[in-house]
Amino acid sequence: MAKKKPARPARPQKSAEPTTAQLRKEYYARRAAEQALEELGLRLEEREPPKGDPHWWAGARDALDRLEILHAVWRFTGLAGYAPEPEDFDPDKGWPTADEVEAVFGSWDKMLDESGIDDAIFGVVVEKALAAHEKLGAREKELELRAGKLEEEGKKIPELKRREEVARAKRDEADDARASAEAERDAVVRERDTAQSQVADLQAEVATLRAAAAAAAEARAGGSGLESELLEEMERTLADAAATQQARDELHDRMERLRGEREQDRRTIAELTQLLARVDTGGEDSAGVAVVEPEAPPATVLEAVERAAAEAKYLKFAPKAFETAADSPFRRPGLVLRTLRGLDELAGRYAAGDMGKSLGQAAAEHGITQYKPDIAETTRKRYEDDYSFYLDGPGTPKLWVGPHIGLGSGSGAQFIARIYLHVSDGSDPDVPRGIVVAVVGRHLPDTTT
Repeated sequence: MAKKKPARPARPQKSAEPTTAQLRKEYYARRAAEQALEELGLRLEEREPPKGDPHWWAGARDALDRLEILHAVWRFTGLAGYAPEPEDFDPDKGWPTADEVEAVFGSWDKMLDESGIDDAIFGVVVEKALAAHEKLGAREKELELRAGKLEEEGKKIPELKRREEVARAKRDEADDARASAEAERDAVVRERDTAQSQVADLQAEVATLRAAAAAAAEARAGGSGLESELLEEMERTLADAAATQQARDELHDRMERLRGEREQDRRTIAELTQLLARVDTGGEDSAGVAVVEPEAPPATVLEAVERAAAEAKYLKFAPKAFETAADSPFRRPGLVLRTLRGLDELAGRYAAGDMGKSLGQAAAEHGITQYKPDIAETTRKRYEDDYSFYLDGPGTPKLWVGPHIGLGSGSGAQFIARIYLHVSDGSDPDVPRGIVVAVVGRHLPDTTT
C-alpha cells in the first residue's frame, strides 16, 4: 500500500477590511503620537525622507549573481562528474546562460578559475574510480581464468589418483616378487655352496682312490669296477653343480629385471606425486597459460605448516603443530597447505560470530570435506598426552583437541594424514574465540589402533 502524503498546513487567511471604528481609533492614536512629538520639538513633516545608495545595491545584485552562477557550476559538477562547458548550460533546464556568465565574470575561463572547480576532488575521485573499475575488471577476468583452470585440474584428480594407485600396486607387486626372488637366490646360493663343498670332497676322494687303484691295479682285479663307480658319482655331482650355477644365473637375471621394473614404478609414482602437488597448490593453467606466478609446492609437511602459519590471518598454530608436522612422512604436503589455507578462511568466519550453520557445513564450502566434529571421550582419556597440548608452550593454558580433518587415501602415514583442531567459543577468558591447529601429520592413536 502506497504511503499517504502528509497534509499541507492550512494557509493563513487574509484579514477582513478594517471597520470605521478601527480606522477612527488608529487616527486618534496617530494624532496623539504627533502631538507628543511636537511637545518634544520634533515635526515629522520637516524631516527629509531617507535616500538609498544605488552603488551598494548594484554591488549586492552583482554578488548574488556571482553566487548563483558559482552554485550552478558546483551543482552541475556534482551531478555530472565533470566541469561544465558553455554548451552544457541550457536555460531551458534551469541553468544560467553563457552570456550571463560572461556579463558577470567577464569570460567563462575566469568564472572557472574563480570557482576553483579545477582543483576540486571530483576529478581525482572519478579518475581513481575509473582506474579501480578497470583493475577490478582485469582481476575478475583473471579469477575466471583461474577458476576454469582449477576446474580442469579438478577433473584430472580422479585419473591421477587412479594412476597413482595402479603404480603403487605394481610397485608393491614388484617388491613382493623381488623379495621372493631374493629368497630363492639365497636358497640356490646355499645349495651351490653345499654342492661345491661336496664336489671338492668327492674330487679329493677320487684322487685318493685313483692313486690307490693305480698302486693295486695288478693285485686287485675288482679295483677297476670301484674306480668306475667313483668316477660316475663325481660326474653326477659335477652335473648337479652346473645345474645349480645355471639356476643361480637365471635368478640373478630375474632379479635385475624386477629391479628395473621397480625403478620405473618409482619414477612413475614420483611424477604422479608431483602432479598431485601442483594440483594441491595451484600450478599452470590447463591451456599452458600462467594465470598467476606458479607457486612452488612445499617439499615437506613442516614447510607447508610454516608457510600457512606465516600467511594466516585468523588461524592460530600451537607449538605442537610444528613438532608433529616435522615427524610426518605424508607425501602430499601441498594438500596440507591448501587445507590450512581453507581453514584460515573458515576461522575468519567463525571468529566474526554466528555463521548460521555448523562448522562441518561451513568447512565444505571451503573445500574441506573430511571434517569430523569430535573424537570419543574414552580415546581422549586413554591417550591424554596425544590429545592435549599447550596453547603457547608450557605455562600457558592446556587445551584438548577434538575436531579433525582427514587427508589422502590408502593406508600408512605416507598416504594419509590428519589435522587436529581445538575450537574455542570464547567462554574461557584465557582463550579467545577462534580455531587453533594443534596436531598435523600422523593419525593419533585411538581404540582401533
